[in-house]
Amino acid sequence: MLDISDHLSQGLSHDVKVFVTEDEAVGNFSPRLEQLLATSACVKAFIRAAVEATDSHLPDGYITVGQGIEITHEAPSFLGTTVTFKATLMRIEGNKLTYELTAWDHAGTVGRGWHTRAVVNWELLMNKARERAYSKDRGV
Repeated sequence: MLDISDHLSQGLSHDVKVFVTEDEAVGNFSPRLEQLLATSACVKAFIRAAVEATDSHLPDGYITVGQGIEITHEAPSFLGTTVTFKATLMRIEGNKLTYELTAWDHAGTVGRGWHTRAVVNWELLMNKARERAYSKDRGV
């Protein structure tokens, strides 16, 4: 059995900088807000920061998978703004990892929250996914 604490420790963190373009804009969902960073883009950047904070420390064959995320998007950021998203590993419980999330731009806090991921064996995960995909009831 993999002992996660042999590979990860509290306090590991990673920053992801996002230059807000039309791809990250709310306009993808709401044309009246086409100039602003979308909450969905914040979620994507926070997840990337968490993965990059920890996955490279795991042994070959192991990855993390998302289990839950809760964020508040507290302030708008216009196109052309650089926003920094940070994930910090705060808790390790068995194979469950909990990250604190913070985001900011030049004017201050943009968002914050929590994210949980689980450390899993990639091959076992893929076998389970294939089993579900090719079951008699679902079929791919």
